Amino acid sequence: AGVRRLVHVSALGVDAQAPSRYLRSKAAGEAVLQVATQTSALDLTVLRPSLVVGAGDRSVNLFAVLQASFPLMPLAGANAQLQPVWVQDLARALVEVLVRREAIGQTYEIAGPRVLTLAELVRLAGQVAGHPRPVLPLPGPVATLQALAMECLPGEPLLSRD
Repeated sequence: AGVRRLVHVSALGVDAQAPSRYLRSKAAGEAVLQVATQTSALDLTVLRPSLVVGAGDRSVNLFAVLQASFPLMPLAGANAQLQPVWVQDLARALVEVLVRREAIGQTYEIAGPRVLTLAELVRLAGQVAGHPRPVLPLPGPVATLQALAMECLPGEPLLSRD
């Protein structure tokens, strides 16, 4: 109670009609908050970051660990383009929109300065970790089978068909 200002961190590419469950869920979250702003005095700003990277992240660090363990990296979506944002840059953006009244009611897409393919990002993770491995791009059907198998493992899947 008493909360007046909210900055919601969503995701780049949100769309209620997206094929990705993740992006649809982010769109649903944004929609709930938009309704809340119409029925309350809540001041909302939405940040939509690209892939967030930094110490302890769950993506780049995972790729580094996998490369330390395996002789090559089979990779679904190797040519997918990403524009990762450093976690500290996202944190700066969050603070910035909190202190600027003109940010209220706005949605900002946040990305880093460099566009990389997923394969390039994976290679970079391996190099930085000291375990560079060759990347083996997987064709679509094989990638789907790989993701399906990962979804069947116990715990949170490292990879999903989403």
